[in-house]
Amino acid sequence: MRLSFHLEILIGDRKRRETAAGTVGFAEGRARLSSAAPRVDLSQSGCIVGPLFKREPLSPRVTELDRYEQRDIVRSGGAALLSRYWGGYVALLEKDDASITVLRDPSGMMPCYFRRGSEGVTLASDMTALAEPGSEEVDYGSLACMFAGIDMLGRRTGISNVEELLPGEQLTVSDAGIRVEQMWTPWNHVEPRKGLDFESATHALRDALRQCIGAWSTCFDNILVGVSGGLDSSIVVAALGSRSPDVRCLTMVEPGTDGDERRYACALVEQLGQRLDASNYDLGSVDINRAVLPHLPLPIAGHYFPAIASEHKRISSNWPIGAYFAGNGGDNVFCAMRSAAPLADRFLAGGMPPGLFATARDIADLTGTGLAEVVRHGVARVRRWREGHRPRRDLRGLGPSGRAAVLSSTDQHPWLSAPAGSLPGKASHVAMLARAYRSIELYPRDVAPPQISPLLSQPIVELCLSIPTWYWVRGGRDRAVAREAVRDSLPTLIVERRTKGGPTGFVRRIFEAQRDDAIAMLSRGKLVAAGLLDPDWLGSAATNSWHSDGGDLRLLSFAAAESWVRWWEDGSDTRR
Repeated sequence: MRLSFHLEILIGDRKRRETAAGTVGFAEGRARLSSAAPRVDLSQSGCIVGPLFKREPLSPRVTELDRYEQRDIVRSGGAALLSRYWGGYVALLEKDDASITVLRDPSGMMPCYFRRGSEGVTLASDMTALAEPGSEEVDYGSLACMFAGIDMLGRRTGISNVEELLPGEQLTVSDAGIRVEQMWTPWNHVEPRKGLDFESATHALRDALRQCIGAWSTCFDNILVGVSGGLDSSIVVAALGSRSPDVRCLTMVEPGTDGDERRYACALVEQLGQRLDASNYDLGSVDINRAVLPHLPLPIAGHYFPAIASEHKRISSNWPIGAYFAGNGGDNVFCAMRSAAPLADRFLAGGMPPGLFATARDIADLTGTGLAEVVRHGVARVRRWREGHRPRRDLRGLGPSGRAAVLSSTDQHPWLSAPAGSLPGKASHVAMLARAYRSIELYPRDVAPPQISPLLSQPIVELCLSIPTWYWVRGGRDRAVAREAVRDSLPTLIVERRTKGGPTGFVRRIFEAQRDDAIAMLSRGKLVAAGLLDPDWLGSAATNSWHSDGGDLRLLSFAAAESWVRWWEDGSDTRR
């Protein structure tokens, strides 16, 4: 199953032209859609492209809607779709006034980029359907904001005039032009549900995980799950259970570092009866001069992804992969917060309840901070609670143009504007959620099986938003509600795990092996020429302190961006 699409919508009475190759999914009025993804028709008024499920237990994928269901979705302008269904889709609706809308579902599981033109707008799931490598103008200001921090990113991509339709947003094309508005926002779901105590929250989350992840599993035959032995990916594997015909797990290993997760991954598959591939990161698969996942809207991918792709290729040579599943977004959805914000929330929500001291103690245990210090930070959060979320900016290594672009940017994600009176912990949770949708798509959607991040499914997200932040730190553990919800399904080793592994050791091995090439590439590169990077900062790359302050990882992120820019502007890698 290919979950991709290409859509052209014209303004006014202009004649519709042919679009990209593919199965024609809808052609009516001024719109023409091509897609290989599953489609649910809405009569002559549009269609839904991508997997769709009803909000009911163990819902199979919806393949058709009766005329009453179609009517409700069309007449509500898509609101009924958001309240009664969920999935990974974009919905195309043609209204009575001849305007056309495109709604992206709140999970963000169907990528959606768009480019405005003099005759209308073109939307697609893949950047390369809207922009041509080798002939594009890079938006260096957007890249500077990406380096400053993920909270600095809104709809802009790294290619000029190409934007992203964010999850839950709707784009409308009419004779008056093109406008974008929010149809779904997390702020409509942050109020606690009636009667939701800690125990009922764990039961509700357990049910939502099984239903949503189980529903996704029915869409594909062979599912490869990336596992680390951490909580989030393990939850995905456990919830898949026996509903999928064939599940296989892959963990990547960097021996001798926290990147060796085999102990946890083996405990997981032994209990669940799944197959595990444990593959070492291969330094030979990484070339600092090659663009890393250049199809992405921004160069956010690290240099370890080619090593993962190499293992995918090996596995797929004798086992056809239908989809890649991952636990991406779990920390964000499950509110993995390590601050005093939950203490501030509990005080602001109820004054001095008996449980306030327990929450302070939970945060102290979680963070390893003294109780007095936790209380001090909690009081500070209460005092500035009306300020909302304050994004942090990292300006290290940026040149004058890069710094100026960050400080003058107005491209803020709309979710970061918290409604008046919002609790500080909820503002942080929503900001975490906004970051989750910037996850990595390893492959272009039109040529490869899709990557599914089922923890971002709309029912799971909406439930987790409604759970008070102090529940998530109960017992001095992060993601406490999620841990309790899966306690009976996973090994205790994983449920109680407090450490977290990752590919940092491998990335630092890349730095040691290819640092000189990276510095040479950057010194004569486009980012320095554009004033985005500070050449003097690059000159400090040989200092021994770089490992401790993360300078080595930042240098490699600059190098990945440099090769990405050259791929889009010149159509080439950076080899001399």
